[in-house]
Amino acid sequence: MDEKKSNYQLCYEGLCKAFAKYNPGEMAQKSGAEYDAEKGLFRLWVLDKEYLISYPSGDITLRDREKENVSHQDESVLEKMLILRDTDEMLFEKMLILSYLHRATKSLPAYRWVSYRELKGAGVYYDAFARYGIKPLAEFFGEKGDLFLKAGYELGAERVTMGDIGLKFNVLPNIPIVLVLWLGDEEFKASASILFDYGATEEIHVEDLASLGPWLVRQVIKAAKR
Repeated sequence: MDEKKSNYQLCYEGLCKAFAKYNPGEMAQKSGAEYDAEKGLFRLWVLDKEYLISYPSGDITLRDREKENVSHQDESVLEKMLILRDTDEMLFEKMLILSYLHRATKSLPAYRWVSYRELKGAGVYYDAFARYGIKPLAEFFGEKGDLFLKAGYELGAERVTMGDIGLKFNVLPNIPIVLVLWLGDEEFKASASILFDYGATEEIHVEDLASLGPWLVRQVIKAAKR
């Protein structure tokens, strides 16, 4: 576990160095993040979480508004009440954020939903993507359609006409993801799919998308367990 965390940390530090070389105004424009030049601070929503990213250091803080227990209008107080969790999941989220900020292009979406294996360069990553994303989605929610809907709505998803239940999540400003569920019954086992806009690889590396799909599934399962 220590070695794994160390590898994550090394990757994060490398991304911080790359991040510092890019123009912050251009990154904000292309990624959909907000940038405060005076404070050197990006604000970016990842699903239902708000992150503050310092430029050029790449330091990232997760804002936990529930624990702040103060008015959203009192920004002077909010700025002082921030939390940072040092976990593998948090390190992954930090790497994802920095990778997205400096890679995003704000390309027009292709308006074509495809499975992960149909994305350019996805082949080598597909087995792990299916094992850690598609399989848990089907196994956990296969007979719990109402719970899937409830958890999805809590994370800001909107329902789409796909499968028995389809939910679209705005995971990052330029990267929506659709989770599709076919409910199981006495005759058929439950199945699932995770769909991306075909243009998603213009916004972030296909390897990052291989982790982002399963990460989203974990967030929905966590929401269902709350």
